[in-house]
Amino acid sequence: MIETELKLLIPPQAVRKLASHPLLKGRAAGTRSRLYSIYFDTPALDLWRQGVALRLRRDGRRWVQTVKGGGAVQGGLHQRVELEEEVAGPVPDFSRIGNHGLAEAFASAPLRARIEPAFVTDFNRVSRLLELDSGVAVEASMDRGEIRSGKRTEAVCELELELKSGAPEQLYDFALRLAEALPLSIENRSKAERGFALARGERARPVKARPADLRGDLSVNDAFKAVMWASLAHLLANERGMLEGADLEYLHQMRVALRRLRSALGVFSPPLPEAAVAPLTGEMKWLAGSLGPARDWDVFMTETLPPIAAEFGTQGELGAFSARCEKLRRYANGRARRALRSPRYRRLTLSLAAWLVSERWRTELDADRRLAFGAPVADFAAAVLEKRYGQARKRGRKLAGLTTAELHRLRIAIKKYRYAADFFAGLYERKPARQALKRLARLQDILGAMNDAVTVANLMAQGFDGAAGRHVPEAKGILLGWSRGRAATLKRELKSAWKDFRAGEKFW
Repeated sequence: MIETELKLLIPPQAVRKLASHPLLKGRAAGTRSRLYSIYFDTPALDLWRQGVALRLRRDGRRWVQTVKGGGAVQGGLHQRVELEEEVAGPVPDFSRIGNHGLAEAFASAPLRARIEPAFVTDFNRVSRLLELDSGVAVEASMDRGEIRSGKRTEAVCELELELKSGAPEQLYDFALRLAEALPLSIENRSKAERGFALARGERARPVKARPADLRGDLSVNDAFKAVMWASLAHLLANERGMLEGADLEYLHQMRVALRRLRSALGVFSPPLPEAAVAPLTGEMKWLAGSLGPARDWDVFMTETLPPIAAEFGTQGELGAFSARCEKLRRYANGRARRALRSPRYRRLTLSLAAWLVSERWRTELDADRRLAFGAPVADFAAAVLEKRYGQARKRGRKLAGLTTAELHRLRIAIKKYRYAADFFAGLYERKPARQALKRLARLQDILGAMNDAVTVANLMAQGFDGAAGRHVPEAKGILLGWSRGRAATLKRELKSAWKDFRAGEKFW
């Protein structure tokens, strides 16, 4: 059978409020149970590497063996094949797996001999079967407990909404109604994924963008969905690390993911009506405005100021300026985290996932747009790449004489072209596409660094705000002089990078 469920994280302090929520309270009696499960794999995690999980769960006096695999996870919606059979005890019984395709993972006798317990999940569950509308049934399960592997543990506090009947988008509609009063957030990780990470002793790390799996025979509509889902997954994968403040890169990757989402809406905008995306673009713009200043200060404090301090020292007004900037940086980062904890952000991510699952934009397509969205993506991609390549070339004409404003427009054009190239690169021969992306990345990095140098004046104004003293002008002069010198150096690098870009061949 195919299991479809939406996983949502909920803070422990909000669990009681969830239980008393009008959408749950009085709708159905809750069933309470303790679920103790043992997950098995080889020491090298051969099953997990094949996308298969083997679990034995104690259900009263019974033991139920479950094999899960296949499917996908998108926006917290977990869809996978699930095979369940009762077995004699807490030891795998491979004869009960049957002839399903998942059985191939257990075909090797030496592999079966190496299978052993990897970790345990132990949690209390309160479940309610809810009849939401005619033909729509959802099992809402609140799980609280822990995952254990040796001496390592990780808490579990999540709400699972399993679809028993109806359409997947109705899970999101229900979650959005709950989220009006509760701090629910999407959880893309299954308990199995969390458990295997715990078993390996893995430390969480910032996650970079992964390309969407595109094929030339996909429709424009399906390619659009694949790119959007990949970008949303990128955003969500870095959310927890950003909130915990573990690494500056989490914020950077969240901003990259957000830019990819906004770029995807632009790339597919010819067939996609503006009215269909306007609510999302407005909310994404709000989020970008909430995260941007924090990133600006991170770059200034970790990349711009250190070489200046190494050259001129941190005494006097430069030291005081640095201390004031650090306070501003902490404030900006705090503001960014408050935005991610806000109901508005949670609504944005849930609404975006619901929009993608339901494909609601289809209702606003006229006949021509429906035809364009149903066409193979290959021709569409080539047309988009040709257009954006031409726009970038046009913006870079007479490069040496470009003003600061014109360089900014060139940076935007290169960024738009790079994102489009990255989205569609999988449709083309790998080596030429990678070489083109490498040239674009170099250009974007140089233009981005030049833009960072331009923002120094704005950050300086904030850092020196209210500062007085005879050494303030000198400190300002040092900072501006360094920034202008850096910009001049980058402009020379830009000339070389632009020459390589123009000499490169198209890959489409």
